[in-house]
Amino acid sequence: MNKGKKVAIIAIVIVVIGIIITIVIYRNNWPLRFSKELNRFFGEGNWEYKSKETKESIMFDERRRNSATNTTTYVPGHYKNWEIEVNRNNKKEYWIISNHAYKINHDKHWFLSPKLYSAKEALILELMNISEEIVAEKFKEEILNDLYSKKEVECFDVTLMYHGGNPKPSFYKELYKQDWFTASKVTAKDYLETDLYDFYLYIRIFDYRLKKLTEEEQQNLLATREKLEQRLLEEYGDNASFEIYFADGNKSEYEDGKMVEE
Repeated sequence: MNKGKKVAIIAIVIVVIGIIITIVIYRNNWPLRFSKELNRFFGEGNWEYKSKETKESIMFDERRRNSATNTTTYVPGHYKNWEIEVNRNNKKEYWIISNHAYKINHDKHWFLSPKLYSAKEALILELMNISEEIVAEKFKEEILNDLYSKKEVECFDVTLMYHGGNPKPSFYKELYKQDWFTASKVTAKDYLETDLYDFYLYIRIFDYRLKKLTEEEQQNLLATREKLEQRLLEEYGDNASFEIYFADGNKSEYEDGKMVEE
């Protein structure tokens, strides 16, 4: 083989290795790989990838093979967090996109399992988690701030939840198709109205936050459950699904606008 052919073969090998490395880097960098999905959710030009962190998990293990000793050991698994800077409502916010749930899911289910997430489905799950926090924030601004003082609102915890266990992986692709599934549009009403899954609001007052109020303020706040309940029924109508938990015995639950009897 002449020198020219050797150089050509070496060059081809280097190019192939470079392509493989590029593909691996691309597939393992979710902000790069899923920039289209992030553009749709956060808005093109409204987000920027800032940093990456590799962390150990207590939820799954990785197998390490030592060829020298012909032994196998298990060590804590590793996953990545990517920090995203987002411009929303003229403010900078910082959100974490993680492949932790994806790694746990793939450790738990075999490759032909119907419960196995694709990378895109796992990414949309991460975006749904972010949207749930945005929903809670908007709920406080649009509902609670209209009914309570700032000090009283700080006592509340609002969480978007769902019945029936984790959705099937295909749910996330259907969620992504919804016009309202973006950081700027999403509201509690959207989740309560969707037929994709059975969502509801869980609204509670934390005791440790309540204790920051005076005794009189505490009693006044705890006496407002029915007022809040009525506001939610007016706001969401037949789609009003929520649980309110203020304290022992001071709670109520509605599903599709109807009270759930204990």
